[in-house]
Amino acid sequence: MNRIFLIFVSLVLSAASLTAQEEQQVAGPKYVFTLEDVVLLAKQQSPNAIMARHRFRASYFSYMSYKANFLPKLTFTTNPATYDHSIRTIQSVDNAGNLKITEAEANTFTSTGSLDLSQNIGFTGGTISLGSNFSRIQNLDDDSDFGTQFTTSPVRLSLEQPLNGYNQYKWLKKIEPLRYDEAKQNYIAQMETVSSNAVNYFFALALAQVSLNMAQTNYTNSKTLYEISQGRYQIGTIAEDALLQMELKYMQAESKLNRARIDIEAKQSQLRSFLGFKDNVEIVLEVDSKVPGLKVPYNKALEYALERSPEIISYNRQILEAERTVAQTKSQKGVTMTLDGSFGLNKTGYKFKDAYSSPYDDREGVSIGIRVPILDWSQAKNSYRNAQSLLEVIETQMKQNETDFQQDVYLQIMTFNMQENQLRIAAKADTIAKKGYDVSYQRYLIGKVSVTDLNIADADKDNAKMSYMTELQSYWNLYYTVRRLTLFDFVSNKPLEEDFDTIIGE
Repeated sequence: MNRIFLIFVSLVLSAASLTAQEEQQVAGPKYVFTLEDVVLLAKQQSPNAIMARHRFRASYFSYMSYKANFLPKLTFTTNPATYDHSIRTIQSVDNAGNLKITEAEANTFTSTGSLDLSQNIGFTGGTISLGSNFSRIQNLDDDSDFGTQFTTSPVRLSLEQPLNGYNQYKWLKKIEPLRYDEAKQNYIAQMETVSSNAVNYFFALALAQVSLNMAQTNYTNSKTLYEISQGRYQIGTIAEDALLQMELKYMQAESKLNRARIDIEAKQSQLRSFLGFKDNVEIVLEVDSKVPGLKVPYNKALEYALERSPEIISYNRQILEAERTVAQTKSQKGVTMTLDGSFGLNKTGYKFKDAYSSPYDDREGVSIGIRVPILDWSQAKNSYRNAQSLLEVIETQMKQNETDFQQDVYLQIMTFNMQENQLRIAAKADTIAKKGYDVSYQRYLIGKVSVTDLNIADADKDNAKMSYMTELQSYWNLYYTVRRLTLFDFVSNKPLEEDFDTIIGE
């Protein structure tokens, strides 16, 4: 029997050890974070921050693509093999001046190639290019030395210039740098939004921790008070309704404790997901009651916001884009003209070296394309008027948006400057409510306070603690909101900056 008992105990201990190991593996490592730690981690590794960096990089490469419009481009184009076997109609004039039409069978193999160096002209909107062409045509039915013909243009200078007054490159130079500046400021603002989200997730878990601690304390106190009430009821010092009320309080405390345990697990999971943790790590938060004690001057804040905010830059960009549409539709309203000119050398030979030997023939060409709308049912005119109306709508809307933005800045600054006082009041109320409950608890133990009065003091204590935590969360939310609106750090008194070179190189 002793041997069987020892084996049973050994199995139980082994199973308990394996269970403990599994629980330790599931729980994962434990981290203790402050609010500053959570904000920093959110900016470094949260999915929101990673997506913001990718969006900025996309804007950067778009800006570099715009800049490439004003750099020379070297292009090689070739059609290495074209086979043609068909019947062709040939028109010619005989010695008598009569038109002669004949048909001939074509059986040719053609290869072509060209090398072009082109450059867009920013101040005119045209394009100039320097190129070289080559072609080889082989008559597959002719085996003689004249069966293959080479045609070359060693040098060709070309110009293409619209003459309708609309220069797309001029507008690109106005809009694209502004768009890139908007992307940079928008990235900084998005990081402050990430910080605000980090504040919300931090305090969601911090409030859950406080709720769990309060629930555990209340459960312990309720159990003790219920046991005391049972003794008093047995000796007849309290009535049955007071005992039942204390029993109900005890059961409610146990229920709140269970809900608090579930809630803290949910808030842990949400914070882990937000911070990008893939492991099931345990996070414990340390809440610091200290705040910067900052008063933000409204005039300075508004000046920084109007100068640096991506919203204001976006308003200006949208107006420029609308003005560009007006200019483009205006250029298409009447007669439009395009100038195409080229000059180069040309040579034909039956051998490759002959096609690249002097003397060369000159090759020039100039053309002016003219487009005159005769009957378009006022389409171009209506497009121009539509663009003008849209410009006026956008200007009005942007002015209203800017006014709303300024009012939002004022409201947020005013609320933030008052929040420190709100936090001070909440902290004082928390201290008073805690002392009030302690006094009521001790007085209940000696029978000087009723159960109802004790429950009221207990509820006031919990509500005051939660109100203080909520006011602290509001303070930091407002703090990062002011930073996002102004892109300025009023604690260190300097603009918010980012190392964009590092972001691009990631």
